[in-house]
Amino acid sequence: MITVSVWMTTYNHESYIAQAIEGVVMQKTNFKYELVIGEDVSQDNTRQIVKDYQKRYPNIIRLFLPEDNLGMVPMTKATYSLCTGKYIAWLDGDDYWTDPFKLQKQVDFLENNPEYSFCFHKVIVINQLQNSSAESIDPAYKEGNDTLSIEHFIQIHNPVYTLSVLHRNVLGATLPDWLFDLPYTDWGLYFILCKYGKAKYFREVMGVYRIHKGGAYSGQTNFYNFSQIVLFFKAIKKIEPVKYYSAIDRVIEYYQNELFKIHIRKFDLIGALRNKFSRNY
Repeated sequence: MITVSVWMTTYNHESYIAQAIEGVVMQKTNFKYELVIGEDVSQDNTRQIVKDYQKRYPNIIRLFLPEDNLGMVPMTKATYSLCTGKYIAWLDGDDYWTDPFKLQKQVDFLENNPEYSFCFHKVIVINQLQNSSAESIDPAYKEGNDTLSIEHFIQIHNPVYTLSVLHRNVLGATLPDWLFDLPYTDWGLYFILCKYGKAKYFREVMGVYRIHKGGAYSGQTNFYNFSQIVLFFKAIKKIEPVKYYSAIDRVIEYYQNELFKIHIRKFDLIGALRNKFSRNY
């Protein structure tokens, strides 16, 4: 029986994918795990690299190799459905793990704490755009308490780096369609998982997250990202209970004010006023 399915999708990650895979196959566990890789017809040598690794580790690596490029959403759906382990760990093809006991530590915690649905950890953030690196910041909530609930995910938005996530396989093979209408699918998954239990944060570094110009989030401008966050929380408000509405509205107002400031800095008064008074939530 597979205890952990490591869920990885990759596209044009020729420079990174080997390090990502190496971080998985080096894991030391007392249980069986697998690495499910969806390679989306990259324009570089990524596909050949993952095929070579599968030949070296046929008992660990399973490949999903469509003949045509699917795009992010279809690839996400297809590969998630292939993850049948008791737990699912996330890892993008441009990030990597550094701790050979990462999976063991996270599985041990969830095995011993059934009230938790997932866990995540501190990472090193390598910013290739600025040629810098630093540890990720601990979530800004009550110090000393490393348990997060859905309220925390509203208040502090998204403290999670996807490569750090391991969760119980409670969602089934098919993810809900509305999830893929959200600007950020991973954030939406955290909100769903919070309905099944609490989240545990580990304060030790167990992986590396890369910021580079090809990143889905980090490669965008603040204006674009803030706009997407507003859209995200407006959508989340439609699926969350009424008791969370006030907290969600505060998040929306904060980012709309940030967008207003960006407009002002660009001397775009008309755009600023349009954003300021578009409170249709």
